[in-house]
Amino acid sequence: MDGLKSLLTASMPIALVFASGCGSDDPAPAAASTHMAERLPGATYEGVLEDAVTLTDGRFEGEPFASGSASRPVVTLVPDATASGDLDGDGIDEAVVALAHNAGGSGVFMYLAVMRDDRGIPDNIATISLGDRIRVIALGIEEGRIVADLVEHGPDDPMCCPTIQGRRLWRLEHGVPIGLDPAGEPQGSRFRGNLVWGHETRSFTQCENGREGWIINKSGDELVDIYEQLTSMPYQPVFVEVRGEWVAAPQEGFGADFGEALRITELIRAENEGFGCGLELANVHFVASGNEPFWRLQIRPDVISMRSMDAPGEVEFSAPRMSGQPPNVIFEADGPGAGITVSLEQRRCTDTMSGARYAWAATVDIDGRHLEGCAAEGL
Repeated sequence: MDGLKSLLTASMPIALVFASGCGSDDPAPAAASTHMAERLPGATYEGVLEDAVTLTDGRFEGEPFASGSASRPVVTLVPDATASGDLDGDGIDEAVVALAHNAGGSGVFMYLAVMRDDRGIPDNIATISLGDRIRVIALGIEEGRIVADLVEHGPDDPMCCPTIQGRRLWRLEHGVPIGLDPAGEPQGSRFRGNLVWGHETRSFTQCENGREGWIINKSGDELVDIYEQLTSMPYQPVFVEVRGEWVAAPQEGFGADFGEALRITELIRAENEGFGCGLELANVHFVASGNEPFWRLQIRPDVISMRSMDAPGEVEFSAPRMSGQPPNVIFEADGPGAGITVSLEQRRCTDTMSGARYAWAATVDIDGRHLEGCAAEGL
C-alpha cells in the first residue's frame, strides 16, 4: 500500500506434505482455542476453489470434472499443520491451517488459511496460496506474524521434488496478509514493466530503465493464469505491476542466459491494453476508471479531478477527506455543484472492457449517480 502509506501516517492423491520441524529455530506452534480447533476439520474455506468449500472430517470432494471421470477436486486439511496466536492485536487468538488441493493430476496446491474465532466458529478471513507441491515443514505464529518453514522449488528443480528450504512470513493488515522479508518488513519493491511468459522465456523488462531479467514466480498461480487469459499468442508481452526484488539469475537452464532475475512475490496490476507504463501514478493517491458510461478520476492530495461521458471537460473537486483504513477507504470532496464520494476496496478487480486486473475496486457516488470500476494505487 505504497500510495496510502504516507497518507495514513500523516493522518498426487493428496499426500501428507507437512513434516515435523527440528531444531530450536523452528517456529513454535500453539494450540488453537478448544472450541474452534475442534471445528476446523468441518469449517468452510475460501480462496482454494472458485467457490467456498466445507470440509467433512477434514476433507472435501467435489463433483467429477466430466461424467464418468474419476478426476474431481479434493481439498484436505493437512494433519498437524495448525498454529494459533494473536495476529491483529485484539487479544483473541487466530488459527492458521494448511490445506492441500488436488484436481486428479500430479499437482498438489498448498494454501494457508487464516481462521478467526467467531464465538467458537472458525471464520476464514484470509487465504494464502503457497504453490504446487510445496512442502510445509513447520508452521507457527510469532509476535503477531505467520511463520512458515517451507521447502520450495529451486530454478532447476523438477515439479515433483522441491529442494530449497526457507522461511516465509506474513502479517495481517486489516485482514489482508502482507508478505514480509526476513527482517519483518513488507516484502519487495514495486516494479512496472512488460512480462513475457513461455516454456523457454520468462522475462520482465522494467518500464523506467529497460532493466531485464528472468522471472522467478513466488506469487502463486494467479500470475500465470492472468497472463494466459490476457494473451492470444505465445510470448506476447503483457504489462504488469508487481512486487518483488532483483536477485541473481539461475546458473543453469534458460534463466542462465540472463544477468539477473526478478523474484515476484505479488501481482498488483496486469493489462494487455491501456496506459501500461504511461499511467501517471506519482504524487497520486489513486487513479480509478470504469465503463458504461466511461469515467476516469484521479485522487491527489489537493484535488479530486474527474472526466466522464456525461459531462464535458474535467470537473475538479476540493482536497479530499479520507476515512477508513485498508482494505476499505473512502475519499469525499466538495464540488462546484454536488460533492463526490469515492469508496475503495482492496480486492482483485477486473475491468469490464479490457479485462485488465487491478488490486482495488472503486465505486463513485456523484449527483445521484452510482458508478463502478477499478483503481490503481499511487506510487
